[in-house]
Amino acid sequence: MGEDEYWERRREELENPMGFRRRSQWDDDWPAYKDSRLYLDDEAEEIEAERGYPMEELAEGDLLEIVSDERGIVAVSAVWNASCGCIEYRYRVA
Repeated sequence: MGEDEYWERRREELENPMGFRRRSQWDDDWPAYKDSRLYLDDEAEEIEAERGYPMEELAEGDLLEIVSDERGIVAVSAVWNASCGCIEYRYRVA
């Protein structure tokens, strides 16, 4: 490998470090997760009336069920964010 080829490869590595990263045996073992939000503009009042509690007091299981009903996604965690008026949830990417 000539000096020009070496420096060209180094430049490519610096521009795209993930492309030249060594793969580990652990890379495939960890599931990938994604965070998202479910905004409930008008639906929040209907959900509160249906469940009998304000959104702030709903348990995580209730929020997970709402995400499943609205988006069809099986989330692994969910919390109510009152300042945004949304459910922040995390789900596993297939």
